[in-house]
Parts: sequence; C-alpha cells; structure tokens
Amino acid sequence: MEEFNPAEFIKRPPVILRLISILFAIVVFGCISSGGYDSTYGVCLYNGDSGACHYGVGIGVMAFLICIVFLAIDSQYDTITNPENKRIVTMADLAFSGLWSFLWFVCFCYLADKWRQMKVVTSTSQTNNCQAAIAFSFFSIITWFGLAVMAFMKYRRGPDDFDYNKDNLAGESYPSPYAPFPPNTSEAAGDPYQSQPFSDDSRPEGQGSGTNPSEVPSEFKQPSY
Repeated sequence: MEEFNPAEFIKRPPVILRLISILFAIVVFGCISSGGYDSTYGVCLYNGDSGACHYGVGIGVMAFLICIVFLAIDSQYDTITNPENKRIVTMADLAFSGLWSFLWFVCFCYLADKWRQMKVVTSTSQTNNCQAAIAFSFFSIITWFGLAVMAFMKYRRGPDDFDYNKDNLAGESYPSPYAPFPPNTSEAAGDPYQSQPFSDDSRPEGQGSGTNPSEVPSEFKQPSY
C-alpha cells in the first residue's frame, strides 16, 4: 500500500475543485453574514426578505462542511479494499454534488431576484457584499457541477476503480490465522498397509505384461494311451 502523499493529493482535479468550492462557500456565507443585513434595523438587504439571507448562509455552511467530509474521504479512498464501499462513496459523491449544484442555482436565482427588487442600499460595502454573494453563488454552480461530472465518470469506469486489491486476493496482506495442513507423508513414502491397485502381483502367474500366451507352459498333460 502506497503512503499518503499530500503534494500528489492536492494536484488531483476533484480535490482542486473541492478546495475552490470551499473558498466560494466561505465567500457567500461570509458576505451575507457580515454585510447582508442593515446595520441599523438588522433587516436583510435582499429586499427585506430574511429567507434569502438565511438560505444563502445555510447553503454556504453546509457546502463547506460537505466538502470537508469528502476531502477526508478522498484522502483515504485508495485504502478502501471493498469494491462495494467504493461504489457507495462514489454514488454519494455524485448525489451530493448534483444536489448542491442545483441548490446553488436556486440560491443564485433567489438572491439575484431579490437584489433586483431592492430600491435603496445605504452603504457601498454592503452593496459589494451582497453582489459578491450573488456572483460566487453562480461560480459555485460551475464547481459543483464539475464535481458531479467527475463522480459520474468515476462511476462509469466501474470495475477499473472498484476491484479488490491484488495483494488481498493473494492473501499477502492478511495472513491466515490457522496453521497449514501437514503434508501427507503416507502418499510420498508409501503406506505398508495398503496394496497398490493394478499391481503386477495381483495378476496370475505367467500373465505378466509383455508375455505371449502361446509361450506360457501349460500345466495340463495329455494322457498317453
């Protein structure tokens, strides 16, 4: 089994997309939490709809946590020897990536529509925060859709990624706890209490292999008259 190499792990395309998705999620829920509410009245700046702010923060936080979980799974994916477990992990990755790509699309449309209806914004920094949340919601759609495509391609490869480790099939990684059977010495040395089948001793006298029956002397003597 190969040792875990962080440098090679970070270079994997799914890992790169997950790290980018984490960054985008932090930007979305960070911008809404810090600048998505009116500083005086605490009203959500997306046209006063608190549901828009809650939705953006909730989707961002959950996306951040899911990416962390799947990064941990990806780091140990090669150590999973059971192909069924690998298949389940890949299907879960495909399901969550596809679902969150759709949820980010809903978030982008929701926030953009509420921001379009907004009439007055008191602060330039608050405007930048709200617009940044909308923009990075759109970028998150792309990254999560890319993760879904990669998971689908891995699932389509099927047996190439879900095979058992060859070392485990040969029994080299997990030795048997039971002692091996002793060798059968009776077959090698010969059992004195067991006769050999089809041996020459069992044949009648004078009927050895390669003997012509006409050459065998007969015990019957013709009487003389």
